[in-house]
Amino acid sequence: MFAYPLNIKKTVIIDSMKQKILGLMMGIFGFGLSAMAQNPIPNASFDDWESLSFKAPTKWMLIGKGLLDSSKTMPNNQGLRLFNDFNSQTISYALQVGLNYPDILTGGFPISGTPTSIKINYNSAYLGSDTATIIVGFTKGIDGVPIILQQFDILPDAPGSGDKQLTIPLTYSHPTLSLSADSGFVYIVSSQGRGKPNGNGSIAIYDLGFVDGTTATTANLDFETWGGFSVMKPKSWYTSTDAFEEKMGKLYDTKKTFTSQSNDARSGSAIVLQAQSTGLSTTGNNWIPAWMITQNTNSPFAAMDMPSFTINQRYESMRGYWKGNLVAGDRVTVIVNFFHTDTLVGSAIFSQNSDVLVPSSYSLFTENVVWDSRFTLIPTKATVGVFLSDSTFTEASNASSKIFLDDLSLETYAAKIPHLAKSAVSVSVYPNPSKGNVNLVSAKTIKHLLVIDRQGKIVYRANHVDALRHAFQLPENQLGFGVYWIKIEGDDLSETHSIVFQP
Repeated sequence: MFAYPLNIKKTVIIDSMKQKILGLMMGIFGFGLSAMAQNPIPNASFDDWESLSFKAPTKWMLIGKGLLDSSKTMPNNQGLRLFNDFNSQTISYALQVGLNYPDILTGGFPISGTPTSIKINYNSAYLGSDTATIIVGFTKGIDGVPIILQQFDILPDAPGSGDKQLTIPLTYSHPTLSLSADSGFVYIVSSQGRGKPNGNGSIAIYDLGFVDGTTATTANLDFETWGGFSVMKPKSWYTSTDAFEEKMGKLYDTKKTFTSQSNDARSGSAIVLQAQSTGLSTTGNNWIPAWMITQNTNSPFAAMDMPSFTINQRYESMRGYWKGNLVAGDRVTVIVNFFHTDTLVGSAIFSQNSDVLVPSSYSLFTENVVWDSRFTLIPTKATVGVFLSDSTFTEASNASSKIFLDDLSLETYAAKIPHLAKSAVSVSVYPNPSKGNVNLVSAKTIKHLLVIDRQGKIVYRANHVDALRHAFQLPENQLGFGVYWIKIEGDDLSETHSIVFQP
């Protein structure tokens, strides 16, 4: 007869234990879930990717919008159509400049001599109220003076007009007579409005040729050969390959696929930072630096001084996971900038060079946010950037350097870095604000010193300082006024300080 109350008591005890265990589990795991849910960095785990494909005539570079046009009525089948966009105020370009772009005088496409005229097959019936422009040039060797440099315009024809052909005499302009050109270049622009078209028209170019028998057999001047390449990129991030496309255009045969995705991740996907060859030239700077910046969906590009996503609380630290390897002289950097409206008010910077031992398996990194001491409100926006570069932070890293990053987050609590805890107040920076003169006094040896601006650019550096006291002067014409960050590194020493430069 005591079974009933005992069962009730047992049930109550078990239920109570379940609730306590469940509460403990929620305390352990729920915190992580809550932190993940509150993490405002878009696509911070790098699990959401998109593949973008581009098609272009071989040997040509496209900037803007250019498509294959098969509507031509003259000989051959294909041509190139370039578009204007009035709403975004953008025009399009096609460039045949050989493989040494932008140094066209040491490159250009091969040509068998100096042409006396050029023939153009085109259709401008859809050009609207714009005027297209073509620029041609021909050079010999590395002579900086073109043998021929000529510009001519194509006016719009009436809607419904057919294909047209122009033959234009070319004027020899080099001071030395009778030179025979060995290379040429061609620019085609959809509007002469210098980036501000009058409408949404387009121009089709079908063939470029030389009536005097001069040949350029490898230049694809008839637009008959087309190819393409693809880019795999994380959504919500603007990458160095995006910037490369804008600056250098979409050039087939540079590289078939650009990607920064890796399945070697803590879960899902991760990003891998590694310099990629452009294939544009066998000499000189032909590497794309590896970097990515969170992108505002309303902007076609991104930068560290441009707010990109919304936040509604004051964060105290940044964290993430990294591994890989750094070749001597290279550096990996992760930066988050915080803004109140459009004013930079705080930053967290994780930056390591090849002097440190890069982990071979994913390891946590964490850095505290350094706020402008004058700012006590809640920031409204932020931007995150990740960079793999050389020691100057301006050029591509060595091709062998390779860094994996995963699961970035912002936290409302301060980071605890046990092996660096004693260095929390070891460096004094004064005066602050400053007019450019800065003094550092440290209880430990300073080995590396970086001054970083709001775009993440290093404006001053000192390596192997080996001093407890260091003073330096930043020229006023080297930096603008505002908040900068001083990254100080040494044995058991890693600190970031904010400093205000003022007139």
